[in-house]
Amino acid sequence: MSESVYMRQVVDALMPEGSILTPAAGGYLDRLLDGIADNEQAILEAMESLANIRNPWKCAIELLPDLEREFGITPNPALTEKDRRANLALVRYKRRSLGTVAKLQRALDRAGFGAGGYGLIVTPNASPATDPAPIVDNSYQLTAHAIGDESGAVAGNMGAYAARRGGYYLVNGDSYAARPEYPQAGQICARAFDGTDTLSGKECAGHYTGYALYENEYASPGAALWPLVFFVGGIVARNADGSIAAVSPVTIPATRRQELHRLILRIKPMGIWAAMIIQYT
Repeated sequence: MSESVYMRQVVDALMPEGSILTPAAGGYLDRLLDGIADNEQAILEAMESLANIRNPWKCAIELLPDLEREFGITPNPALTEKDRRANLALVRYKRRSLGTVAKLQRALDRAGFGAGGYGLIVTPNASPATDPAPIVDNSYQLTAHAIGDESGAVAGNMGAYAARRGGYYLVNGDSYAARPEYPQAGQICARAFDGTDTLSGKECAGHYTGYALYENEYASPGAALWPLVFFVGGIVARNADGSIAAVSPVTIPATRRQELHRLILRIKPMGIWAAMIIQYT
C-alpha cells in the first residue's frame, strides 16, 4: 500500500457514516478527498523530515551542509554522501566526557566510600590529558602505630614507616597468576630418588608444595589511552594549564577492597582505566 493510498483511507475513516457522503469514484468529492490526502501526505513527510533534522543518518541530504557547519566539520566535496554522514555521526554522537563520573560518584557516596565516608573523589582526566604514571607510581608512606592510636606516636620516631605503597590501575577486573610454592627458599638442592637418599626429598630441586595466587598489576597506559583514564582518590592538585599534577591518597579498610572494585567495575565502561590512588589498612 502506498503512503498516498494510506492517507486517503485515513481521510475516508474520518468522514461521517452515510451513503450521502460516500463519494462516487472519479466524482468531484472523490477528487477533493484525493487532494486532501495528497496534502496530508506532504505534511506527514515534512513532519517526518523535521523529526530527523539533526540525525546524520536520516536527515535530508540538503540539510547536511547545515549540520556540518553546526558541528564544525569542513566541507569536503570529494567525499561521498555516505562518508559525509559517517563523519557527522562520529562527531554528533561521540562521548565528550566520561559519562559515568557522576553516576559512579553517587554510588561511592551511597556506599560510604565518598562524601560522608572515606572521601573518595572520582576525577576524569584533564584536558590536556595527564600522564597517570607519575601519579600512580608515586609512592606514599604508611606509618606504624598502635591500633586505634592516631596521635602520631609511631614506632621508633616520627620518621619510621612501616611500608611504602603506590597506586594501581583497575581496568577489567582483577587478574591473578598461579605460581608454585617452594619450601626452604634459597636452599634448594638436588637429591637422588633411586632409594639411596635417606632424606625426605622435600627440599629437592623442582619440588613444590602447591600453588599460590599473585595479583597481576596493569602497566601504565601509553599516551593514546590517557584520555580513557579517570582517578579515584582524594583531593586533586592541578597545574597552571589545568592538567592534573597530583592526587592525594585515601585510606580504606582492606576488608572493603573487593567491594570497592565490584562497585567500580559494575558502573564504568569496559576498557576505561581507573587509576586507584588508595592505600588499604
